[in-house]
Formats: sequence, structure tokens, C-alpha cells
Amino acid sequence: MKKPQRLPWRRALPGFIVSAAVLVVVFAISDPRTLWQALRSVPLWVLAAASVLLALSLVLRAISWQVLLGHRVKWADAFWALSTGYLINNIIPFRAGEAARAFLVAPKARVSFWHALSTVMVERLFDVVLLASMLVGSLPWVLDVPWARQAAWGFGGAALGVLIALAIIARYRARLAPALTSWQQRHAHFSWGKRLLHWALSFLDGLEALASPTSLTAVTFLLAASWGVQVAAYGLTLRALVPQASYLWAAFALGSVGMGVAVPSAPGGLGVVEGVMVFVLGVLGVGPSVALAYALAMHGIYYVVTGVLGWGGAMVYGVSLRGAFGQAQNWEKHHEAPE
Repeated sequence: MKKPQRLPWRRALPGFIVSAAVLVVVFAISDPRTLWQALRSVPLWVLAAASVLLALSLVLRAISWQVLLGHRVKWADAFWALSTGYLINNIIPFRAGEAARAFLVAPKARVSFWHALSTVMVERLFDVVLLASMLVGSLPWVLDVPWARQAAWGFGGAALGVLIALAIIARYRARLAPALTSWQQRHAHFSWGKRLLHWALSFLDGLEALASPTSLTAVTFLLAASWGVQVAAYGLTLRALVPQASYLWAAFALGSVGMGVAVPSAPGGLGVVEGVMVFVLGVLGVGPSVALAYALAMHGIYYVVTGVLGWGGAMVYGVSLRGAFGQAQNWEKHHEAPE
């Protein structure tokens, strides 16, 4: 009898170690009394408003995913699958929630799991471009360094180039697929060739909706708006703690966190988010205790909002917590391309 697939928790251990180490450092350099006073000083209405804004960012993200799926699903189906995925990402490593939301939405959209997952891959590519643009674009306004403005213009051009490249690839994906298959057949002696081909073809599937300029514009606008709403949430809370802070500080911090979570960590970026926030805000002149209070407040709001909406999504889809773990346990199996 075949043993059930298990999550490779040993592979997750380095991430937990990194998270624990960062948390030890940021708490060690903070003053407990100042930290507690800063947390208590945030008005409840600010926390409530930030929560609503974060929920709104997920609403916009679900609409963009609906477009990427070619409008094959209702907005509600995309939203609740997305929310469930965020919940799973918060409790299970390896970003298993990305696979889980693809599992959930694929039957609704009447597409394969791999097609659904490819749209998530494309969405994440957009996120990288937008977050990096946010980080570099805010740099000239928050740090007085001579090269920042040139870097911002240069990266802005590069980001635009990526979007144009995606549009071209989406437009000619039908021609690219046979060319990729032919290349793989000529290099069949490479053991990784078939798997690489599978991922490439899946990625092309995810670009299907972007062949339309209208859809490409809609996805770009919706995801940019989603991040913009998050900047508003982060900026509102930051100004409650640091009155002289601007929303550009929040954009810089959020962009830095977006890049920083690429570092191995516990689920939900625990520890790494706090470490990046304390470091970045420290560069801007915010003390470690106040910066840590801000990071804990925003990370806590994130966990609450995605947790509540995620549980709602799990109930809508009829997925129990045990079932969510089961989805994640199948991640390794589905992560490998079929031979």
C-alpha cells in the first residue's frame, strides 16, 4: 500500500530558524515599554480602517484573477478560493496556498489544475514587477541619494518592457508552443527538458487572457490598485504612530517587505516581515520599538483579515482545516510535472 504524501517539514526547518532568529533580534533591540505604549497608541478606528482596506485589496485581486482566468468563473468563486489560499499560506510553508486555490477554482472554471496554477504564476510575476517598481519608484522621495532618481526611471522603463514582453508572448503563444515542443524533442536527452517544457507551456496557458490589450490593461490596473489600497492601509497606520511619515514611506516599506519575503521563513513571512520593517523604517529614522509595533500591528491585521476571509472561503468550498492540510500535502505531488 502506497504511503500518503507528507509535507517535507525538514525542508521547512531553515525558514522557521530564520524567522525565530529575526524575531529574537528585533525584540532584543526594542524597549518593551515603548513597544507596548506604541501598540496601545494606535486608535481602534485606524486598525478597523486598515482592515477594511486590506479586505478591499483582496477584492480587487480577485477581480484581476477572474480576468486572468478568462472570466470563466464568477467573482465570488475567485474571491473565496483566493481567500482560502491566503489562509493556507498563513499556516503551511512552501506557499501551499497557491496550489490550494488552483485546486479549488479549477473545477469551477472548467480548466485543468495546471492551467489554474499558471494564472497564479502570472499574477505573482505581475506582483514582483509592481512591488519592485513601488520600491524603486519611492526611493528618490524617501532617501536622499544621488542615483535614486536615475534608478527609478531606469527601472520604470524595465517594468514597462516586461509588460510589453508579456503582451507579445501572449499574442504569439500559439506559435511559441510548437516551437518549444520541437526544441524539447531535439534535446530529449536532457532529463529536465520535459519538465521544463511542461512549466513553459503551463505559463503560456496563464497568459491566454493577456492576448487582449483590454485584459492586459485591466489586470495591470487592478493589481496596481490592489497594491495602492494596501499602501493606503499601511500609510494610515504608520502616520498614527509616526505623524511626520508620508505615504511614500509606507510604499517604500511595503515594497521592501514584498522583496524581503523571498527569504525562507515561517508561514506568512513571520519574523521576516518584522525584520524588514524595523530595518527599513530605521533607515528612515524611526526607532526600533515604534517600527516593531507598526510591523506587529500590520502583520496582525493581515493575519486577522486573511484568516477570517479564508475561513469563509473554506466554508463556501466545503474545505475543512484538515482538508486544507490535505491540499498542502498534495503540493509536492502536483508540483512535479507529469512525465
